[in-house]
Amino acid sequence: IDNVRDISINENVAAILRNKLLRLPIKVFEALQVMSCFGVKVDQDVLSILSGSDQFDELISSLGYAIQEGMIEKRNETTYGFAHDTIQQAVYEYLPEACMKELHFKIGMHLVRTLRGFVTPESLQCISITFLAIDQMNRACDGTDPNRLDTRIKNTLASLNLKAAERAIDLADASSALSHVRFGLQFVGDTGWSLCYEICLRLHEAACLANYLNSSPDEVLKHFEEIINHARKFEDKIKANCIMIKSSASGNIQGAINSAFIILKQLGESFPSVATP
Repeated sequence: IDNVRDISINENVAAILRNKLLRLPIKVFEALQVMSCFGVKVDQDVLSILSGSDQFDELISSLGYAIQEGMIEKRNETTYGFAHDTIQQAVYEYLPEACMKELHFKIGMHLVRTLRGFVTPESLQCISITFLAIDQMNRACDGTDPNRLDTRIKNTLASLNLKAAERAIDLADASSALSHVRFGLQFVGDTGWSLCYEICLRLHEAACLANYLNSSPDEVLKHFEEIINHARKFEDKIKANCIMIKSSASGNIQGAINSAFIILKQLGESFPSVATP
């Protein structure tokens, strides 16, 4: 009985919330949809960047109205947040999936274009916008055909995913790194090795390392073989070989040692096969 009562209450609350949302001015509701694409909260700086676009020029003023209606709140003078997770969910799920993907795409493209204006790419703000931009673009393109994008945009998105993957690896966040690698490889596509060799190589290297951190030796081997089969020169195989040696050492230490000696020999360094006192 309690479970039935909970379901009834939740359904009633959801219905009341939908009705309140639909009574909002259209520009206010659209602003809430933009905000919902970032989750339950978003920095004011990001919203200010978006408001510089003709598509979102009334964003800040519309959110001011939403604050008066109690739908969102201003936190710490720098962040906008939904008053409750349920509101964010209701706003985000109102539009069909295809429409939300299109909104993610518009937001992501504006943020990507904004990145070109940063004088110091390694600044914290630029790094933050980079991650937000690529998250929006990945959401927009997840499960869709990336070929609808032109080659220049796909290469840019692959490069940004690579940057995000390498930073995630530096933070030992294998899960995020693997997600960014997956999208990066999706954007370079089947022609990646021929059309954007360097990005493709580094994406597979990142995949090797992230899977090593994730204790997934079979996946390490898969990306290692991809590099070995497509690398244009021996130097481009070294990093993958090093990761593969570390990955295989846990199960076959002697095999890993032998592989290391082979690579060292190719680099011009010879070692005796038998240690002498």
